[in-house]
Amino acid sequence: MLRISCVAFCLLTAALAQEPAPSLDLDTSVAPCTDFYAYACNNWQAQNPIPPDQPGWGRFDELATASDSIVRLILEKYSAPDPNRSPDEQKIGDYYQACMDETAIEQAGTAPLRDEMRAIAGLKSKDELATLVAKLHRQAINAFFRLVPRQDLHDAAQMIAELQPAGTAVPDRNLYLRRDRQTGALRKLYREHVQRVFELLGDSQAQAASEAKTVLAIETGLAQGMPDPTARNPPGITYHKMTGRELAALSPAFAWTGYLKTLGLPSGSTLSIEETPFFAQMNKILQAASLEDLQVYIRWQVVHGSAPLLSRAFVEENFSFFDKTLSGTKSLPPRWKQCERLTNSALGDAVGRKYVELAFSPQSKARVEQMVEAVKNALAEDIRTIPWMGPQTKEQALEKLAAVTSHIGYPEHWRDYSTLRIVRGDAFGNFRRAEELEFQRQLDTIGKPVDKKDWPDPPISADASYNDQQNTITFPAAILQPPFFDSAAGDAQNFGAIGALIGHELTHGFDDQGSRFDARGNVRDWWSAADRSAFEQHTQCIANQYSGYPVLGKLKVNGQLTLDENVADNGGLRLAYAALQNILAIESPAPPTALTRQQRFYLGWANLWCQNRSATYSRELAAEDSHAPGKWRVNGVVSNMPEFQQAFHCRPKAPMVHRNACRVW
Repeated sequence: MLRISCVAFCLLTAALAQEPAPSLDLDTSVAPCTDFYAYACNNWQAQNPIPPDQPGWGRFDELATASDSIVRLILEKYSAPDPNRSPDEQKIGDYYQACMDETAIEQAGTAPLRDEMRAIAGLKSKDELATLVAKLHRQAINAFFRLVPRQDLHDAAQMIAELQPAGTAVPDRNLYLRRDRQTGALRKLYREHVQRVFELLGDSQAQAASEAKTVLAIETGLAQGMPDPTARNPPGITYHKMTGRELAALSPAFAWTGYLKTLGLPSGSTLSIEETPFFAQMNKILQAASLEDLQVYIRWQVVHGSAPLLSRAFVEENFSFFDKTLSGTKSLPPRWKQCERLTNSALGDAVGRKYVELAFSPQSKARVEQMVEAVKNALAEDIRTIPWMGPQTKEQALEKLAAVTSHIGYPEHWRDYSTLRIVRGDAFGNFRRAEELEFQRQLDTIGKPVDKKDWPDPPISADASYNDQQNTITFPAAILQPPFFDSAAGDAQNFGAIGALIGHELTHGFDDQGSRFDARGNVRDWWSAADRSAFEQHTQCIANQYSGYPVLGKLKVNGQLTLDENVADNGGLRLAYAALQNILAIESPAPPTALTRQQRFYLGWANLWCQNRSATYSRELAAEDSHAPGKWRVNGVVSNMPEFQQAFHCRPKAPMVHRNACRVW
């Protein structure tokens, strides 16, 4: 039985009593049972072409842009020098002002890189490499690999340092490894891009061409050690705890003692190593490459990681390959948008605090928290009654669900930027100092108990997440805006939208990865073998279903790459529907010409995924994105739901009726 407090029930149903219909522009020339995505999104797509500074355009982009506009007003207000500004107001205003001061940035040229380039040129042996890499990691330049704090997989109450594969500028490892003609052409364009960047640094054309080949060779070697993104390894399989001495035995060509000392970590520290084959491969590269070649690679890493705050020639060249070539974006975003996002990245909580004051009320926070409880209750009931899960696994699943916590809107405690020096007119220095402060903040958590009140993302992030080890879902204020959440709308629309995303994130705690963590966040297989097998049979149905959906031409959705997200979409919408029905209990008759609440619920879901994408961007995402295209996030889910078919009176053979309906949750 659903257990929901009277206060929560009354607040949720209060909106229902005066429930306005969502603002919809439906393409009624398409029957919802034929193509629900087209019915809901055709008119939106026609009215929302891809902006020239974007590779694609969807409701998430629309949401982020609305938040950007609010943040821009905040930053422009505080960018004017004013002795009455608070310390945080001064920092966000002056960071933004310095970034917008393109004249000063152009005059500086490559001078901000001078110290780093001298340090690279001054390396006398490979033994000195580790100390320099540690200094670069402090500035978020992840040469070779990255170090991050994370919860210990087998002692989730403690933070540990983890080393992860990194060091390639292109995020898709397959660009380095595939041997088909199209990928080969992209590799050539990438090499030419690297060459042009070295020329911008002042190198001759011949020297820059040779350097570009060196960079590509080293990055290709690193990519060879990286895991296949479609591999579905259980957590812990790639996890290895090692001492510095054991790490040195795995990768002796890198002076790990000097690296750890420079970071301020004890030489006897125990570290988590993700993907030991990568570090063995890195060792081969370090042994085989000359010192001169390694210096070329590190120079590239520094300039690539610094491009957003260098002169316009670097910004445009970086955009030309990574946005225009790889994603199909036609033009650079306006300077204000570039600087607004850089300021958010550097001072997310300071900006977010101002954003929350303007855009997210305590009443909205309370309402979303109540929706979380309603969807959690629906998932609890689903676990109790689901036929493929045995009683012992159900008991532990319910224990884990009860332990789920949520971050809604904004943190209880805001981050402290008092030690961060932000100077008007020093865009590059501000950028570096902010990166170093954040790295040190994260470094300071290592070896300490986990702070479960610390947020993974600032309030201005238009995204949501589930943390396996903290067993926490996070919904920042920026995603809790229309059409995802509308404080003026009724329950049907909101449960179809943000309610389904709440359900989506909750199911991640019980999917192929999340189910390997117990209620405390430790890696532990608490499922019976029979339950695991049954779960995999049900998820394989979804993998097969989505693998048949086209993206472009013969290119189809990768059902394995997108499996966890597709399972979460299907489960999230079902759970939100169950939560809504529990609250509505009995729906009052709707006027003959009006949409029913059930229909508005499904339209709430469809409206989240309306999108337009360039062909280039679609191909890029098909190779690396764990989410299916918007059309299949809508049609793939609703075609599995008899409740949808009842709501829109679909005939049994309608295209939106999946003959062999898949269901996990």
